[in-house]
Amino acid sequence: MSHSTAREIGYAFALPRLVARLGGRKVRRAELSRGEAYGVGLLVFGIGCVFAARAILPVVRPLPWQLVIALFMPFAIWIAFLLLYFVNWLIVAFLRRLDLYSGRTNNSFQHFVIISLITFLAFRLAQDESGWLKSLGIFWLGLVGANLFSIVILRILREEDGVGA
Repeated sequence: MSHSTAREIGYAFALPRLVARLGGRKVRRAELSRGEAYGVGLLVFGIGCVFAARAILPVVRPLPWQLVIALFMPFAIWIAFLLLYFVNWLIVAFLRRLDLYSGRTNNSFQHFVIISLITFLAFRLAQDESGWLKSLGIFWLGLVGANLFSIVILRILREEDGVGA
């Protein structure tokens, strides 16, 4: 392995690739990046839990029931995400059967659905009166916007040429 290849870092999202490139590092696009996967995964899961808790807990009145629901909320959201992945798989299988989807994996479709869903939830949180809920929603919307802007900048800089090579 050459010295330049060893220093090349791979990122799945455009924003860290652009930041690293502006910092003078040689970067490439990677299918998976452990740090990004854990960070974005936790943020996605957290936004799902916070949104569900914000919607459900005000309806439940006795405090002991609120605590029980708050304890089981992460498990319910986890199961909901598993069901969402299963429904995504069914939709992709149907689209493949109709020759409307030809991707090698379901990742791009799943990422689009999950990011769209969480962006919608974050938009709803950004409309909340509570300061920290509003901040969480605005933070996610800012990250998505910055990542989309980074994609445009990297395309202009022709950094995306050779992806998949």
